[in-house]
Amino acid sequence: MKRGSLVSSAPRILLVDDDPIMRELAHEKLNAANYQVAIAENGADALTILKRDGADLVISDLEMPVMDGFELTREIRADRAIAQTPVIVITASDHADAVDRAFAAGATSFLAKPINWTLFNQAVKFVLRASNDQRALRLARDQAEAGAKYKDGLMSVMSHELRTPLNAIIGFGQLLGERFAQQNDPLHKEYADYIIDSGKRLLNTISDMLLASDAGSGPIAIAEAETTVGDIIAAARTISAGVAATTQAEVVEAVQDVELTIICDQRLVARALSKLIDNAAKFSPRGAKIIIGAALTKGGELALMVKDTGPGMAPDRLKRVLAPFTQSDMSLKRAEQGLGLGLPLAGAIARAPGAQLRMNSTVGIGTRAVIMLPADRVRSTNSRRARNAA
Repeated sequence: MKRGSLVSSAPRILLVDDDPIMRELAHEKLNAANYQVAIAENGADALTILKRDGADLVISDLEMPVMDGFELTREIRADRAIAQTPVIVITASDHADAVDRAFAAGATSFLAKPINWTLFNQAVKFVLRASNDQRALRLARDQAEAGAKYKDGLMSVMSHELRTPLNAIIGFGQLLGERFAQQNDPLHKEYADYIIDSGKRLLNTISDMLLASDAGSGPIAIAEAETTVGDIIAAARTISAGVAATTQAEVVEAVQDVELTIICDQRLVARALSKLIDNAAKFSPRGAKIIIGAALTKGGELALMVKDTGPGMAPDRLKRVLAPFTQSDMSLKRAEQGLGLGLPLAGAIARAPGAQLRMNSTVGIGTRAVIMLPADRVRSTNSRRARNAA
């Protein structure tokens, strides 16, 4: 059937063989099975017909003049427009490597001469059905990839477009708050604080969505520099101060060496650590104790830990919450706000510099999350101090 034509829905088969008797027998069998059949005497003619009219299947002899079946198959696979066309090769060769060469050239299946015609018909049906399945899978994959690209593009554009007005809202809210404070107007000062807090929370959510979009489309870009464990933890606690205050969490530090120098993107690692702190504070009882730890392992890796005394999770539930846009409770009546991006983002950020996020949880005892930074990112305690002194 010619491309674009709606004359018939019967599969079109291109039969290529230099033996007229073989062509006649195969043509008769294919016609009897209600296939549309085009005929070529060599590979060169077949390639011309295939490029012009298309085909759902090519059945080709291997040994032919002008262009044999090996070369025909290679030419089909090299042309993007017809590369997905399945090819059944037929051979009477006694050479053991003939079939291997045919498959190396891109053949889909093969039949041996003399032809078993019952097997011939079944092979045609099987290859056509498999080709249709593969075509449907390719279409589904292409649609899924297009949808993912559209979603990521839309998320990125919307995130950027929303940031500007939100920054204005937060900025003017701060100005209003200062003015009301100067006027000794606590009621309107409280309203202004609500505006500021809501704007910052929405801005943080948008930043998370943008980072999730970046993580979904490839590795997160990082800006590496020397920093200390103490600086990272201080930055993370600053980011999480609001959540910790709201939940009245008792945050304590158990740090082996605050001056330990590492090479990383301080902003991103602190953000990942803050996500772990937020998660621990939100899902622990009010006033719960949260431990932030940092220590070197025997292998020289740096372990940044956040441990809580919350309700803990079963293994299957822990696996679910590591997926994006998932919380342990995703109902509209859930107590905690958020998109469920905290733990997945922490994991994505950790992977960017070659680190890992490891988590374990026990129901009724609590959850322990650890970001493991590779040993090659750890510097000596005194390296930064010595450079500063110099």
